[in-house]
Amino acid sequence: MYGVCDIAALPMRAEASERAEMVSQLIFGDAYKVIETKDKWLKISTFDCNYEGWIDKKMHNPLHEKDVENYISAEKYVVTEYMFFIQDFISRISFPIFAGASFPYPKDDTLILGNSIFSMSLLEKEEQPAPPQLTPQQHSLLRFAAMFLNAPYLWGGRTPLGIDCSGLTQLAYKSIGISLPRDASQQAELGELVDFVDEARAGDLAFFQNSEGDIIHVGIVCDNRKILHASGKVRIDTLDQSGIFNKGTGCYTHSLRIIKRILK
Repeated sequence: MYGVCDIAALPMRAEASERAEMVSQLIFGDAYKVIETKDKWLKISTFDCNYEGWIDKKMHNPLHEKDVENYISAEKYVVTEYMFFIQDFISRISFPIFAGASFPYPKDDTLILGNSIFSMSLLEKEEQPAPPQLTPQQHSLLRFAAMFLNAPYLWGGRTPLGIDCSGLTQLAYKSIGISLPRDASQQAELGELVDFVDEARAGDLAFFQNSEGDIIHVGIVCDNRKILHASGKVRIDTLDQSGIFNKGTGCYTHSLRIIKRILK
C-alpha cells in the first residue's frame, strides 16, 4: 500500500497515538510506502529518505501501486516561494502549500495526486544572478534557506510555520535537487570533511555535538563565519572553531563537531 501527501503538512509520530512525539512531517507531494497498520494508524516509510513514522489513517491519500514508479521518476516542480496557493478541483477551495513542497508538473494546470485533484498555475521562477563570491548553487541554497529566517523552532517540523534544524537543511538542499537524510546524525555521514572553519564555504553543513559526543544539531555555513540554523527560531549566528556564538546571550550555544561539504 502506498500514499502521497495531499495537504500542506501531515504529522509523522513516533508511535501510533495522537499523544506521541511528532518526529517529522510529510509535506505536499511527499510519497510513502505503508509498512505496518495498527488500529486507525499507518506506519510509513518515505520514498525520499526512508524515514519512518506513524500517520493517522484518516489522512492517508492512496497512491495506486501501478502509479508509484511513474510518480517517483517524474520530474518534480519544487516550491521555492514562501507559500504557494493551489485549489481543490472539486470544492474550488484554495489553500497554501509551503516552500519545499514538490510534485510532478501539472498538465493543463491540473494535478492528480493519488485520489485528489488540484488546479494550479505555476509561477515562472525568476533567476537571480549570484553574487561574484557565490556559485549559482550556493546562491540558490542560501536564498531558499533565508526565507525561513525567524520561523519558530518545532521538533519534527518542515514548514515555515515551524521547523527543526535538520528539516531546514534537508529542504534547503532539496530546493537545489540534492536529497539528504532526515536527521542531523545521518546527514553528517555525507560529503567531504572540511578541516577548519576558515576553510568552510557557503553551503557547507556544520554539525554540533552534545556532552556525550552525539551529533544533535546542524546548520548551513554562510559567508564571513556566519551560520544559518534553527535554534529557538531560524537565525544567523557566528561560527568559529569552538561552535556557535550567540551575540544576544553572549555565550556559545552549540559545540562544533565537524564540517562537511556536500556541494562540489
